[in-house]
Amino acid sequence: MALPYFPIDHTDFKITMGLQALRAAPWVEIDAHYGHDTALKKELIDNNRKTVFSAIEQSCDAQRQVLALIENEISTYYPQHLQTELQADESPLVQAASMVQEDLVLMQKIDGRIILSAACVCFPSGWNLLDKMGLEMQDIHLPVPGLNNRIGKSIDQFLEKLVPGKLVQRFNWGLFDDPALHQPEGHRISRKAQSDITKANIGENIFFRVEKQTLQRLPTGNGILFTIRIFNTPLKEIAAEPSKSAGLLHQLQTMPDAMRKYKSVSQYETLIFDYLNT
Repeated sequence: MALPYFPIDHTDFKITMGLQALRAAPWVEIDAHYGHDTALKKELIDNNRKTVFSAIEQSCDAQRQVLALIENEISTYYPQHLQTELQADESPLVQAASMVQEDLVLMQKIDGRIILSAACVCFPSGWNLLDKMGLEMQDIHLPVPGLNNRIGKSIDQFLEKLVPGKLVQRFNWGLFDDPALHQPEGHRISRKAQSDITKANIGENIFFRVEKQTLQRLPTGNGILFTIRIFNTPLKEIAAEPSKSAGLLHQLQTMPDAMRKYKSVSQYETLIFDYLNT
C-alpha cells in the first residue's frame, strides 16, 4: 500500500499527544483494500469474537450513537458502501465496525472514571482487547515506555474537556516483520527472527505500520469514540525517499532504548539502521 501518512519529522524523538484538528475531511477512510479488510473483520468476528469484541452493559446507548455516526459518515462520503441489512441481534458497535476499515473503541465516564467500555478491535498492533477492558487511559498505556510520565495527565485532561462536534486526529507508528493486520500481543514477540532477512532484502520484509486515530465525543451522554485505522508499507518505500528515510533513522537513533525496542523489530535493529543509512 502506498503510504498516505508519514507522521515523522526531522526533530529528535519525543513523546507528544500530536493532536491535529480534523475539520473538512471525512474521519472514515475507504480505499481499494475495503473488500479485503471488511471480509477479514467478518472472519475474525465470526471465529474469534471473544478476542475482538467486548462491551459492558452501560455502553449500549453509546454503541447505538456510534452506529448512527458511522452510517451518516458512510452515506455522506461513501454511499455505495452503506449496508442496509444489518443483523438485528448484533451489537451496534459490531454492526458499525463491519462497515468500515477502522477499529472502533469507546471510552465512557462511569462512576467518576473514564474507562474503556466497549470496543471492536480486529487489527491491534501488539495488544489484546480483553486485557484493556474497564481500564482508564493511563492503565491502558502502561506498556508504552515513558508515556504516562510525559503526557498521561494531559491525555486525561483532554478527554475530560473534549466537546461534541470537535474532531481530532493523531498518529502512531512502528516497525513490524509481518504485514498482517491482526497482530495481537505476543504475535511478533513470540516470532523468531527470520534468518533469511538480510540487508539486501530487509526493505521488502520490514513494514512501516501507521495507526491513524480519530477522537470525538458522542452527541449525547459521556462517550468518546476512538477510531483506529492501520496503514502498512514496506520499508523500501520509505528508503526510496531520502528525506523520509533520514527522518525515520533520526527518530530511531534519538529515542530511548526502551522506546526503540517498543517501536521497532529489535531482532533486526542493526540491519534497519544500516539499511536506512545507505
